[in-house]
Amino acid sequence: MNNTSSRQERLLLHISGQDRPGILSEVLQTLHQQELTLLDVQQITTLGQLGLSILVEVTPEHGLSVIRHLGRLLHHRGLSVDFLVLDSEAIPVPHTPLHLTYLAPQVKAEALSELVKEIAAMGLNVERINWVSRQPLQCIEMTLTQNPSQSLTFEEIRPRLFAVALAHQFDLGIQEENLSRRSKRLVVMDMDSTLIQQEVIDEIAAEAGLKDQVAALTEKAMRGELDFEAALHERVALLKGLPVSALDAVKDRIRLTPGVEHLVNTLKGLGYKLAVVSGGFTYFTDAIRKQLDLDYSFANTLEIHEGKLTGRLTGDIVDRAAKARILRTIAQAQGIPLEQTVAVGDGANDLDMLQAAGLGIAFNAKPAVKEQAGAFLSQPGLDTVLYLLGIRDFSD
Repeated sequence: MNNTSSRQERLLLHISGQDRPGILSEVLQTLHQQELTLLDVQQITTLGQLGLSILVEVTPEHGLSVIRHLGRLLHHRGLSVDFLVLDSEAIPVPHTPLHLTYLAPQVKAEALSELVKEIAAMGLNVERINWVSRQPLQCIEMTLTQNPSQSLTFEEIRPRLFAVALAHQFDLGIQEENLSRRSKRLVVMDMDSTLIQQEVIDEIAAEAGLKDQVAALTEKAMRGELDFEAALHERVALLKGLPVSALDAVKDRIRLTPGVEHLVNTLKGLGYKLAVVSGGFTYFTDAIRKQLDLDYSFANTLEIHEGKLTGRLTGDIVDRAAKARILRTIAQAQGIPLEQTVAVGDGANDLDMLQAAGLGIAFNAKPAVKEQAGAFLSQPGLDTVLYLLGIRDFSD
């Protein structure tokens, strides 16, 4: 008995030429009239040139009819079609693609070439590349795929691509290309050197004439060279006896990081929940929360007695582990999966929070933080975070 009619073949059609409205509709209508199963459709138009790929499943006796009818339509439209018969067993289930975001004031051919060279060296394929922004920064997005026979992990891929980005001085974000990448709902940000331009404890120390001494400890703590909690208590102890009026003087000279208000207004307009979680002090995070209309603020509390600092803290310490714990608590309270959260910070005490979030962004961060985050940004404006969230409107 002949079972030829029950056998199915997979036919990959690639259509190219000058794009114009109605082509996709006409192609799909033509295919609908044939006896086939539609498996995949992908289209890219570049400078008016169409690249349309369609994967169908069809019986061998109908395959020629599909090509003939489609060829007649496309010839009339001035388009060309190529086709390839695929062995269905040779189409394995792929790994989850990776989404790369490349950011720089100017994309340089050498830097992009080195990035693509490293991608190829790992056996990864650039499935799609799209130049999405030229002003105020240049931004390129790529989709990378991996042959199912390979087994490179995200943690193996990231450091190799980050090394290229750091060497050639462009910013890079790497995320799995899935639904969670496109549907973030919570952004948690550090305060000092992230939401604001200063390190508050250093500024308070300046009021006591101790800025250099305290700033040296702060720098070591942010680089991860000192235990954060021990260094915090040591620095706060040096502030004993300082009047509360010194805190007000510091608050008056705090300056937001460029782009913060645009970032916050854009995200709030899209329904994001926003929080500041700081190893600094509630005296300042509460003010920032009110100023920017954030949803949450968490920080350490300075003990004050008779209008002066006692050199001690009260309540739980917001350290590296606590920041990650607070991120999880907010997400749970809002019913938001961790995959749909974003954390932004610059210091070693932000690392647990960055790693707990669906996307951890190192903003103008210390080297050790850049190397372990999912993305790093070296631009002056905090609203560059929007590029990594796939938000295209950067107007004020």
